[in-house]
Amino acid sequence: MLRPILVSVLLAFPLAAQAGELALKDIKAQNGVQLSTDELNRLMPNAKVTNYITGGSRWWTNEPDGKVVAYSDVGRGMKKLMTPATAQGTWHIGKIGTYCVALEWPRRTEKWCRYIFRIGGKYYGVKSVDDGDEIALEFEFSK
Repeated sequence: MLRPILVSVLLAFPLAAQAGELALKDIKAQNGVQLSTDELNRLMPNAKVTNYITGGSRWWTNEPDGKVVAYSDVGRGMKKLMTPATAQGTWHIGKIGTYCVALEWPRRTEKWCRYIFRIGGKYYGVKSVDDGDEIALEFEFSK
């Protein structure tokens, strides 16, 4: 009985992630506000960050010294879901008003910068403010 329920829940995760996806044009249509460099500098230090992506989430805290230790529950199969991966990394605010993160996962390096938009209490990050069809990454920032 429990196994079929667990399988149904696990299969629903990717569908839930896809249902919440927004493109930059959707964010702009909902009057999303792009955060300025000053707003990012106030929001990001000591922020607890959760990044929702297809298949799960990743989370870390933006330490004041620019370092992060990230954790991820993204993976395939029950074993990976129950044993999160860990990465060492850094964060900073770019000169052009982007939130930048570099992470060293066990099997790959991840480096990116995103323009951050706010719609109500939700945050979304995009690589470019010119590509309206780009799918945004969803973030939570809390202190």
